[in-house]
Amino acid sequence: MSWKLGLIILGSLGLPLINNWASGQPLASADPGNGFMRIQDISASVTLGLILALPVELFARASHRRQIRHHREEINKLQDENRRMQAQILQDKERRGEEWVAGLETSRLNRRSTHSPSIVTIDESSPGQFEEIVRKLMERDGLKAEVIGGRGDQAVDVLAVNAAGQRIAVQCKHTTRGRKVDSTVLYQINGTAQAAYGAKESMVVTNGSFTRDAAAWGAKHGIRLIDREILTRWSEDADHLYQVTDLELPI
Repeated sequence: MSWKLGLIILGSLGLPLINNWASGQPLASADPGNGFMRIQDISASVTLGLILALPVELFARASHRRQIRHHREEINKLQDENRRMQAQILQDKERRGEEWVAGLETSRLNRRSTHSPSIVTIDESSPGQFEEIVRKLMERDGLKAEVIGGRGDQAVDVLAVNAAGQRIAVQCKHTTRGRKVDSTVLYQINGTAQAAYGAKESMVVTNGSFTRDAAAWGAKHGIRLIDREILTRWSEDADHLYQVTDLELPI
């Protein structure tokens, strides 16, 4: 029995019981007389209380069910609205992404005229000059970049920030003998890019190539690798950084 039923029954018994208790008489008796509350009266009171309680309880339960249905309907409406908003956000982001990518191709000539050294020029540069070339390529493509390389650089030579405020840590490996970059370089930048510089993305750029193990390890850990072939497209052909890598578009 719920608390509501209990209260109704207590109310039906309360007044005569209090009356008997206040007059110093037994609360109940099997025999009638002088204000005593008979057992029959108690039974009748309980029965009456139950009869009165039933419609009250049914009404309360029906009201509770209506409230639950109302809350569920409101929750469903909010969930539907949230799904529509999320879908709209994705559509808007996809549209902006398509527009942004389309703009990369139309701005190719401007990028080429701004900074597009040949692979021969890159090969003839020093390691320090190579870092500066990479920095300028990133700035050409609309990122803010600075050279960090030097003692204590913690495996990051260039640190860039895209339009969304996300940092990209870059390790530059220049070679004049066509050497391959091994996994050691990737281990280093993977351990320091986020911890030391708060970079969301990490990248290794070389005018050479990468070992098979380095390529596999980079793909597994999300480190973008730019080898000689990709570097040539990025620099000589003036392809945008986001065209030669699978970086998330900064929109």
